[in-house]
This record gives sequence, C-alpha cells and structure tokens, in this order.
Amino acid sequence: MRAKAKDMLSVREAAGILGISRTHVLRKINAGEIFAQKVGRSFIINTSDLPGIHKPLTSRDKQEVEAAVDRTFKEFETVIRKLGKT
Repeated sequence: MRAKAKDMLSVREAAGILGISRTHVLRKINAGEIFAQKVGRSFIINTSDLPGIHKPLTSRDKQEVEAAVDRTFKEFETVIRKLGKT
C-alpha cells in the first residue's frame, strides 16, 4: 500500500514533532529505532512509523491526562485565573 504525501515527513519535520534534533533523528534511523526510506540523499518517514505518536489513547491514558490536568490546575489555579483576565 502506497502512503500519501501528507503521511510522509522529512527528517526535519520528524525532529520538530519529536522535539529532538535532526541529527538525533538520523541517529535513530541508522540505529533502526525509526524506519525511514532513503530517497536520493535524504530520508522520508511515514508518520505511522514515528514512535509514540498517532496512536489512539487508551482509557487509562485518558484518565492519566485528565488527572495531570486537574493537578496542574489546582497547583496553578490563581495564576491561570489572573492570565484569563488579561
């Protein structure tokens, strides 16, 4: 099955999504941690091959996110309310 262009990323785009450097993405490709296709001198990466993104959240994941948001709001409630007024 052929991937659509919108599903493909450059090394730079993948680095931005993952929050790591372009060099680090290249190291992960060479180490086999990220699957990529070589196109000329460059690589392209299918979004589904990026570790940890584009996977649906489980109900447990959703609960953990909700709990983290609640904790953050409780801790920073005063600041959040002040920011909301500006």
